[in-house]
Amino acid sequence: MKAILKKTAAVVTAAAMMTASAACSSKKEESSSLSNMVGNGPSDSLVMDEDNMPYGATMTSLKNSTNDKVKIDIDFDPRYFVQDGTDYPEIYLLTEYIEAMQNRDSEKLEKLFYKPYLDFSVQRSSFSDAADYLEKYVDNLENRAKSEIEFTYIVVDTCLNENESENLTDFEFVDQKINELSGEQLTDKVKSRKLVYMDIAFKDSQGNTYMINDTLGSDLSVYIYNIDGTYYLL
Repeated sequence: MKAILKKTAAVVTAAAMMTASAACSSKKEESSSLSNMVGNGPSDSLVMDEDNMPYGATMTSLKNSTNDKVKIDIDFDPRYFVQDGTDYPEIYLLTEYIEAMQNRDSEKLEKLFYKPYLDFSVQRSSFSDAADYLEKYVDNLENRAKSEIEFTYIVVDTCLNENESENLTDFEFVDQKINELSGEQLTDKVKSRKLVYMDIAFKDSQGNTYMINDTLGSDLSVYIYNIDGTYYLL
């Protein structure tokens, strides 16, 4: 995907994410409210249905302290993600990704990603393999912090789905590539597609906190595909 690869090329220069996509800044819109006066509530014209509010209007948090499926605390807008009972499988996948990055665990990373696409991405981005990508990404952050680091919090700034314009998502490129890499019409088995942007907090050994967007100039982005009932990162 051109967006992924263009941004990857820029991020590679900074040793950043090999699947980063076209820059699309998250814009969290704050909903305004009127102070209710006695006998005078908000005008009907100011009441917006939750389903019509933009991403970020109804953020929630999941904490590792109360849910061991959440590897790192995370904020997200639940309207945009699959909920299975009380679980959010796509969100869990994102937290596992950042945990794998924290631990430089390439074996775990390869289980979270659709591996043929992961291999394609790291090679296209001039990394030797997934382990090399993780090492260089985390090393880059530690060099900037001048310290070992620990990821502490994830904020999903943006979630784009198949209703968004193609120039923001490049789903078509990804679809073509996974069909090519799999040797079959794999897209026939794709049940959903998302592109998410995450800003991630990390702290140094002195307890100072940094954000990836401030440090590298962009969020970390990744695709979430449901392929034949299983969620993969791409």
